[in-house]
Amino acid sequence: MNLFLHSMKYGNIAHYDWEMTLLEEREGFLIAEGKAGRSLKHHTKGQTFIIPHASLEVYALQEGFTVSFDILDGEVISVYCNVSEPCVRDGADVSFIDLDLDLLWNKELGWHVVDEEEFEENRIRLNYPNDLAAYARQALSDLQERIRQNVFPFDGSLADEIARIAASTSKQKHS
Repeated sequence: MNLFLHSMKYGNIAHYDWEMTLLEEREGFLIAEGKAGRSLKHHTKGQTFIIPHASLEVYALQEGFTVSFDILDGEVISVYCNVSEPCVRDGADVSFIDLDLDLLWNKELGWHVVDEEEFEENRIRLNYPNDLAAYARQALSDLQERIRQNVFPFDGSLADEIARIAASTSKQKHS
């Protein structure tokens, strides 16, 4: 089943749209695969980008994050976590409010927080209520704790799906 993802900024401002393939629903999470070469419409920049790598993505329906395991040439090249309000599913449409803060992993830098300046700017520009700003900071802290404690999706339970996608990207590289 295809999922149509809609990332919004606070105030229901369209930010990104893209399409994924739903693989599994698991206790408050949607797990989806993104094919290399998919389109991502960036509303705030007025452009459409082609994503060159595959991904395994997790959308939390009850917690404040999304996670993308980005896969290229047979390996995970980065992990991109959005701090967000919980995702909302309406049939094939999944939307979430992106709260700017991001937690990233790559081989060069390990885990690191980005977009803290964007968060502060948007907190003022988009008039985040104080409780929403506090929620975003707590969601980031909770996400970091999930990683430290090896809690889903960082517990290794997605390793087989990641390996399957990685193998298919490795085969494409060598074809």
